[in-house]
Amino acid sequence: MTNSYFIRLTGLFLLAGFFYSCTTTQTNIEQLQAQGSYNKALSSIESQLSEDPAQPKLYITRAEINANLAKEREPEERADFYTETAESFDLAIEYGANESQLSSIDSLRQQLWKLEHNAGLEVTENMMATDRYDRAKTHFENALIIRPDAISSLKNLAVAHYNSDNIDEAINTLEKALEFAEDNPIDMLENLGYLYLEKGNPDQATHYYELANTDVEGNLNIAFGLVNAYISNGDTEEALDMLEPLVEEYPNNANLRNVYGTQLYEITSNIMDDLKTAYSDNETELAEQIRFEAEGMGDEAENQLIEAFKRDTTNTEYLESLAVFYNNLAAQYLSVLEVAFQEDQNALREKANMLIDFAKDYYEKLADIEPANSEYQQKLSTLNQLNNQ
Repeated sequence: MTNSYFIRLTGLFLLAGFFYSCTTTQTNIEQLQAQGSYNKALSSIESQLSEDPAQPKLYITRAEINANLAKEREPEERADFYTETAESFDLAIEYGANESQLSSIDSLRQQLWKLEHNAGLEVTENMMATDRYDRAKTHFENALIIRPDAISSLKNLAVAHYNSDNIDEAINTLEKALEFAEDNPIDMLENLGYLYLEKGNPDQATHYYELANTDVEGNLNIAFGLVNAYISNGDTEEALDMLEPLVEEYPNNANLRNVYGTQLYEITSNIMDDLKTAYSDNETELAEQIRFEAEGMGDEAENQLIEAFKRDTTNTEYLESLAVFYNNLAAQYLSVLEVAFQEDQNALREKANMLIDFAKDYYEKLADIEPANSEYQQKLSTLNQLNNQ
């Protein structure tokens, strides 16, 4: 009986010693952490995890220590520590963190993310710093290590990339944000359309603008973006289909009218090419029909460009649009003269001369505004020579 009692008592001492040992070790880690002896604390944690990896609390402690180490470094030196922090969070969850521990993880994760994200915003707003976008990128990238699905950080990182002339990175970052977003947010689709247009990829620009196209007439930014994408892609008809109702909806928008008039000229130019073909093929009736169509389309283009200029007479862009329109259309009529029927040549020549006079008038206005602009002087010289032929 005595021996049996002694054995049981010894076992009890051993069990108590085991628990005492673990408690002491955990206390030592907390003490080392409080003292700032992070490397020793991490070494102790790694030793315990190698024996038993299923200890969520140790992973959380490891995450806290790496977070503290990150804060002690410069922003560009924090990535490795944040990576360790994020991985420790994931392992704590994987090994069954309880509700209280999950709450601690969420709290620390949010705290670290806000620290870096807000620092990025603050740097971005510092207009005096020449490297503000590079510094902001570092902060946003740090924030995304902690929360890879943080859409606001991804969007701001994309802006920083764009302002650093890294359009490809801006696109990649924004497309990643789109993966985490719900219901295809219009602002991101619009920005992607713009970025692809800037990159010179009108097909992809059109794709994103059309995805955002829920109410084009109610969103001029999307409307202009989609029109520009169509124009860049050479889809004049599609651009006109959008521009016509927009001009009706916003009759006082000078920019819309200017773009509309310019695209109507593109159609007019194509019709003039058809007219030359009809003359060359000796198609009398067809030539008459096309000539009438060309004059009508040209008049509509002219009207839209004039209406744009009327609404903003200080804008030299609209003034130049008219000068270029009259100059180019005059050249088209002079080109048609070479193949036109004899009976049509006088009328065509008169039309060309009228257009030349208008072109001269507007180039003279431009030359008065910018007397040092040699291009305007050269245009005037050429137009005067055409008048004297």
